[in-house]
Amino acid sequence: PPPPPPPDFSYKILTSTTDTLVCLLSNLDVSLANALRRILLASVPTMAIETVYVDQNTSITHDEVLSHRLGLLPVLADPKEFEMGGGEDTDYNTLVFRLDVKCDGKT
Repeated sequence: PPPPPPPDFSYKILTSTTDTLVCLLSNLDVSLANALRRILLASVPTMAIETVYVDQNTSITHDEVLSHRLGLLPVLADPKEFEMGGGEDTDYNTLVFRLDVKCDGKT
């Protein structure tokens, strides 16, 4: 287990809103501060693109690369409004996006 924080460890909450917390950690090892940051980030529910269907791709970028990059985009949706879990895709657990892009050669 990691060592306990030093006795002179302190924190101060600078600002706090419903979706933001800014705090100041003093006299804390960087590895412990990073572990705390990672724990907080992991506990924030997020949504991302999971399945991508490509109808026609005439670009030089492979479908798999496009799908992976789309999966890295965060989706601005409240996960609490969706029914999570496996099973079939329904209106209660799925968002559908359509991307229709054409290059006209003028960049």
